Amino acid sequence: MATTRKYITLQQFADFHQVSVTLIREFADFGLIEIRQTENISCIYSDDMEKYERAIRLHRELGVNKEGIEIIIGMREKLTTMQNELNRLRHLLKKHEDKMLTLFPKEFFDVE
Repeated sequence: MATTRKYITLQQFADFHQVSVTLIREFADFGLIEIRQTENISCIYSDDMEKYERAIRLHRELGVNKEGIEIIIGMREKLTTMQNELNRLRHLLKKHEDKMLTLFPKEFFDVE
């Protein structure tokens, strides 16, 4: 089954965030924002809104340039990936610890 992605027009996004469409297009040209054409209207997908809003906040509130935004967003994505992997490994370790406790008495593991 195909999934339908929701989108917002570039103009709506710009108006809501009180930024120019030109700035958003500059971000898109730099690769920070992905613009799609839907029925000859420039749009962005709603799934990406949080990332795009973060880019705008970094630029507007902190004066971070496009290169800096790219680095910050990239580092944040890597951090999120690493946190997800850490959570997966913790879950796996817990599962194996529980299995070990069924095979051996608890005293076997008590080491000071």
